[in-house]
Amino acid sequence: MAKLTAKQEMFANEYVIDLNATQAAIRAGYSEKTANAQASRLLANVKVSARIKELKEKRAEKLELDAYWVLKRLKDISDRSMQAEPVMTFDYEEKEMVPTGEYQFDSNGANKATELIGKHIGMFDPKLQIQLKALEMKNNKTKAEIEFLEERTKLIKGEVKDTSLLNELIRVVNEDD
Repeated sequence: MAKLTAKQEMFANEYVIDLNATQAAIRAGYSEKTANAQASRLLANVKVSARIKELKEKRAEKLELDAYWVLKRLKDISDRSMQAEPVMTFDYEEKEMVPTGEYQFDSNGANKATELIGKHIGMFDPKLQIQLKALEMKNNKTKAEIEFLEERTKLIKGEVKDTSLLNELIRVVNEDD
Protein backbone atom coordinates (compact mmCIF):
# COMPACT_ATOMS: atom_id res chain seq x y z
CA MET A 1 0.00 0.00 0.00
CA ALA A 2 1.24 3.48 -0.84
CA LYS A 3 2.36 5.67 2.01
CA LEU A 4 0.11 8.41 3.38
CA THR A 5 1.17 12.03 3.39
CA ALA A 6 2.05 13.51 6.77
CA LYS A 7 -1.29 15.39 6.86
CA GLN A 8 -3.25 12.26 5.95
CA GLU A 9 -1.49 10.28 8.69
CA MET A 10 -2.17 13.09 11.17
CA PHE A 11 -5.83 13.14 10.11
CA ALA A 12 -6.15 9.38 10.65
CA ASN A 13 -4.57 9.62 14.10
CA GLU A 14 -6.76 12.59 15.06
CA TYR A 15 -9.92 11.00 13.68
CA VAL A 16 -9.69 7.90 15.88
CA ILE A 17 -9.60 10.14 18.96
CA ASP A 18 -13.20 11.35 18.73
CA LEU A 19 -14.45 10.19 15.29
CA ASN A 20 -15.20 13.81 14.39
CA ALA A 21 -13.85 14.12 10.85
CA THR A 22 -14.13 17.92 10.55
CA GLN A 23 -12.31 18.54 13.82
CA ALA A 24 -9.71 15.91 12.96
CA ALA A 25 -9.04 17.72 9.67
CA ILE A 26 -8.61 21.04 11.50
CA ARG A 27 -6.29 19.46 14.10
CA ALA A 28 -4.33 17.85 11.25
CA GLY A 29 -3.65 21.30 9.76
CA TYR A 30 -6.35 21.67 7.11
CA SER A 31 -8.10 25.04 6.76
CA GLU A 32 -11.15 25.55 8.98
CA LYS A 33 -13.05 26.88 5.94
CA THR A 34 -12.53 23.71 3.93
CA ALA A 35 -12.19 21.22 6.79
CA ASN A 36 -15.64 19.67 6.27
CA ALA A 37 -15.04 19.01 2.55
CA GLN A 38 -11.46 17.85 3.18
CA ALA A 39 -12.67 15.50 5.91
CA SER A 40 -15.21 13.98 3.56
CA ARG A 41 -12.57 13.46 0.87
CA LEU A 42 -10.12 11.99 3.37
CA LEU A 43 -12.67 9.50 4.69
CA ALA A 44 -13.44 8.45 1.09
CA ASN A 45 -9.73 7.93 0.37
CA VAL A 46 -9.02 4.17 0.37
CA LYS A 47 -5.55 4.54 1.90
CA VAL A 48 -6.77 6.86 4.66
CA SER A 49 -9.79 4.71 5.51
CA ALA A 50 -7.58 1.61 5.62
CA ARG A 51 -5.23 3.39 8.02
CA ILE A 52 -8.16 4.46 10.21
CA LYS A 53 -9.41 0.86 10.28
CA GLU A 54 -5.93 -0.33 11.23
CA LEU A 55 -5.69 2.22 14.05
CA LYS A 56 -9.13 1.26 15.38
CA GLU A 57 -8.22 -2.43 15.33
CA LYS A 58 -4.98 -1.75 17.20
CA ARG A 59 -6.88 0.26 19.82
CA ALA A 60 -9.54 -2.45 20.21
CA GLU A 61 -6.85 -5.12 20.53
CA LYS A 62 -4.94 -3.07 23.12
CA LEU A 63 -8.12 -2.58 25.15
CA GLU A 64 -9.10 -6.24 24.61
CA LEU A 65 -12.39 -5.21 22.98
CA ASP A 66 -14.27 -7.41 20.56
CA ALA A 67 -17.85 -8.20 19.58
CA TYR A 68 -18.18 -10.66 22.47
CA TRP A 69 -17.17 -7.98 24.99
CA VAL A 70 -19.65 -5.48 23.52
CA LEU A 71 -22.51 -7.98 23.48
CA LYS A 72 -21.74 -9.10 27.03
CA ARG A 73 -21.80 -5.49 28.22
CA LEU A 74 -25.06 -4.79 26.39
CA LYS A 75 -26.62 -7.89 27.94
CA ASP A 76 -25.42 -6.82 31.40
CA ILE A 77 -26.86 -3.33 30.85
CA SER A 78 -30.17 -4.73 29.65
CA ASP A 79 -30.40 -7.13 32.59
CA ARG A 80 -29.44 -4.44 35.10
CA SER A 81 -31.86 -1.93 33.58
CA MET A 82 -34.71 -4.40 33.94
CA GLN A 83 -34.15 -4.84 37.67
CA ALA A 84 -36.63 -3.02 39.83
CA GLU A 85 -34.76 -0.50 41.95
CA PRO A 86 -36.36 0.92 45.07
CA VAL A 87 -37.11 4.65 44.96
CA MET A 88 -35.19 6.20 47.83
CA THR A 89 -35.93 9.32 49.86
CA PHE A 90 -34.02 11.02 52.65
CA ASP A 91 -35.43 10.38 56.13
CA TYR A 92 -34.55 13.42 58.24
CA GLU A 93 -35.23 11.61 61.54
CA GLU A 94 -33.02 8.64 60.62
CA LYS A 95 -30.60 10.90 58.70
CA GLU A 96 -30.30 8.35 55.88
CA MET A 97 -31.84 7.28 52.60
CA VAL A 98 -34.78 4.91 52.99
CA PRO A 99 -36.98 3.12 50.45
CA THR A 100 -40.37 4.67 49.72
CA GLY A 101 -41.99 1.35 48.87
CA GLU A 102 -42.10 2.28 45.18
CA TYR A 103 -39.89 0.72 42.52
CA GLN A 104 -38.59 1.87 39.15
CA PHE A 105 -36.53 0.43 36.32
CA ASP A 106 -34.58 1.98 33.48
CA SER A 107 -36.71 1.11 30.46
CA ASN A 108 -34.66 3.38 28.16
CA GLY A 109 -31.41 1.64 29.05
CA ALA A 110 -32.97 -1.81 28.66
CA ASN A 111 -34.61 -0.94 25.34
CA LYS A 112 -31.47 0.62 23.84
CA ALA A 113 -29.22 -2.25 24.93
CA THR A 114 -31.68 -4.81 23.60
CA GLU A 115 -32.02 -2.91 20.31
CA LEU A 116 -28.24 -2.80 19.84
CA ILE A 117 -27.96 -6.52 20.53
CA GLY A 118 -30.75 -7.17 18.03
CA LYS A 119 -29.01 -5.07 15.39
CA HIS A 120 -25.73 -6.89 16.00
CA ILE A 121 -27.25 -10.32 15.51
CA GLY A 122 -29.24 -9.13 12.48
CA MET A 123 -32.73 -9.43 13.90
CA PHE A 124 -33.94 -6.31 12.11
CA ASP A 125 -32.57 -7.23 8.69
CA PRO A 126 -35.60 -7.64 6.38
CA LYS A 127 -33.75 -10.28 4.35
CA LEU A 128 -33.16 -12.28 7.51
CA GLN A 129 -36.85 -12.06 8.43
CA ILE A 130 -37.82 -13.43 5.01
CA GLN A 131 -35.27 -16.23 5.34
CA LEU A 132 -36.55 -17.10 8.82
CA LYS A 133 -40.15 -17.21 7.56
CA ALA A 134 -39.13 -19.46 4.64
CA LEU A 135 -37.28 -21.79 7.05
CA GLU A 136 -40.29 -21.89 9.34
CA MET A 137 -42.58 -22.80 6.43
CA LYS A 138 -40.16 -25.50 5.25
CA ASN A 139 -39.91 -26.85 8.81
CA ASN A 140 -43.70 -27.00 9.12
CA LYS A 141 -43.98 -28.82 5.80
CA THR A 142 -41.28 -31.31 6.85
CA LYS A 143 -43.10 -31.96 10.14
CA ALA A 144 -46.36 -32.58 8.25
CA GLU A 145 -44.59 -34.94 5.84
CA ILE A 146 -43.03 -36.88 8.72
CA GLU A 147 -46.38 -37.15 10.48
CA PHE A 148 -47.94 -38.27 7.19
CA LEU A 149 -45.32 -40.99 6.72
CA GLU A 150 -45.72 -42.15 10.32
CA GLU A 151 -49.51 -42.41 9.95
CA ARG A 152 -49.21 -44.11 6.57
CA THR A 153 -46.78 -46.64 8.06
CA LYS A 154 -49.26 -47.36 10.87
CA LEU A 155 -52.04 -47.85 8.31
CA ILE A 156 -49.92 -50.19 6.17
CA LYS A 157 -48.92 -52.21 9.24
CA GLY A 158 -52.56 -52.41 10.23
CA GLU A 159 -51.96 -50.58 13.47
CA VAL A 160 -54.69 -48.05 12.69
CA LYS A 161 -58.03 -48.40 10.90
CA ASP A 162 -59.26 -44.78 10.88
CA THR A 163 -57.91 -42.98 7.83
CA SER A 164 -59.41 -39.53 8.55
CA LEU A 165 -56.13 -38.20 9.97
CA LEU A 166 -54.24 -39.67 7.06
CA ASN A 167 -56.66 -38.09 4.58
CA GLU A 168 -56.25 -34.69 6.27
CA LEU A 169 -52.48 -35.01 6.21
CA ILE A 170 -52.57 -35.91 2.52
CA ARG A 171 -54.69 -32.81 1.90
CA VAL A 172 -52.26 -30.55 3.82
CA VAL A 173 -49.19 -32.00 2.11
CA ASN A 174 -50.80 -31.65 -1.31
CA GLU A 175 -51.82 -28.01 -0.56
CA ASP A 176 -48.18 -27.06 0.11
CA ASP A 177 -47.08 -28.47 -3.24
